[in-house]
Amino acid sequence: MCVSPNTVYSLNAFKKIPIANIDKVTLEFGIKVGGEAGIPYVTKGTAESNLKVTVECSFPDQLEKQTQQS
Repeated sequence: MCVSPNTVYSLNAFKKIPIANIDKVTLEFGIKVGGEAGIPYVTKGTAESNLKVTVECSFPDQLEKQTQQS
């Protein structure tokens, strides 16, 4: 798993929303690897990974005023 392309893709998705300002981006990822060894050539391995991206956005005051007037 490569983190950089996922992060860039996620941020670009929010940049396509012209009315939102990206205030904060939090990236959390984890990797868990385990293995068991037995007799030669008989082993067991496991791997897990996760990725969590949290994006906090705000909207300009002008947009809020236009929404209230409509």
